[in-house]
Amino acid sequence: MQTTHQDRSNLNTFRRHPRVRVSTPFSCTFTRSESSIRGWLRVPDEGVGVVYDLSLHGVRVSTEAEMKPGDVVGLTLQLPKQIAPARITAATVRWTRGQSYGLAFRKISQASLSRLTKFMKLTTRGKD
Repeated sequence: MQTTHQDRSNLNTFRRHPRVRVSTPFSCTFTRSESSIRGWLRVPDEGVGVVYDLSLHGVRVSTEAEMKPGDVVGLTLQLPKQIAPARITAATVRWTRGQSYGLAFRKISQASLSRLTKFMKLTTRGKD
């Protein structure tokens, strides 16, 4: 069953934090959090992924790095058309589905939040 743009918009109205589907997926990097002692990504200490959905409070990514719900990671998002990346100091893995992961942001700087807000506004403007 295909989901139309209208269906996605209706589903988004029920979300606590609206998200946008990224029309051109962009890269991100993960680092193991100091508080995460489960040991994923020990070698190498960093992993890469691709962002598909984004909100001000979380993200859906695809990566070959193995993560489990409850893991805490640091995340750097290289947002399109922005020079400086958005850095999330801590994000918790909420769910996994194959190589897709849902991450909830726990600690993010005001500057990174501003970058995300700007990107989200520009992205949703282009869909109207």
